[in-house]
Amino acid sequence: MPTELIVIRHGNAVRVNGQYRHAPLTLLGRQQATQTGQYLRQLHPRLDGFYSSPLQRARETAVLIGAELGLSPQLEANLREFEWTELPALALFETFAALDPADAYLQAHVGKPLRWPLEGRVSQALAGIVAGHPGGRVVVVAHSGVICAALVWYFPRQRLHWWMTRVGNCSLTRLQVDGTRAELLGVDETEHLTPVPATSQPPSQTVSAAARALQAGIVARRKRGG
Repeated sequence: MPTELIVIRHGNAVRVNGQYRHAPLTLLGRQQATQTGQYLRQLHPRLDGFYSSPLQRARETAVLIGAELGLSPQLEANLREFEWTELPALALFETFAALDPADAYLQAHVGKPLRWPLEGRVSQALAGIVAGHPGGRVVVVAHSGVICAALVWYFPRQRLHWWMTRVGNCSLTRLQVDGTRAELLGVDETEHLTPVPATSQPPSQTVSAAARALQAGIVARRKRGG
């Protein structure tokens, strides 16, 4: 039976000493999270799983959502945003993603755990979550890079499009997953935030770096074909 997977980006956050790693939610971010929890309570009164990245901005968002649902999030380390140590490898892998051997590997691992910077650990986390809740409804609170990586994993033919997609704070990205197959139900949905303002903070450096590297790979492939 298919699993409904709802992935939510954390609420509006503020950098600490120029860094996002320990960024807390702003007052607006807390309002967005509470509004999201109220929306989920009305629309989806029953959840079968509730997970969150352990990073502060996602964890705070999940706790506020959970307060409206009467649930506590289960922290999943592989849902965290990128690590700086992953960035060089991610750029290299995405450069090769447009080439035939890498493309064949990615197509063969749609919906299956794979070996890849960022996308690899995200795929492992989401594959395990979906397998643990067959036929259920699951909410995951994470980051823009994680959401883009999930879309790239499930829909690799649109790889550059998904890496360049911006998702707003507390936006909903919804998928229906049946085994390794996924149907996209919605991306960057923020209508539920009314009257709380919707915000779209810049994508993480991971997303930007992945998009640039993939573009370089596409250019290299075209030159090789020419």
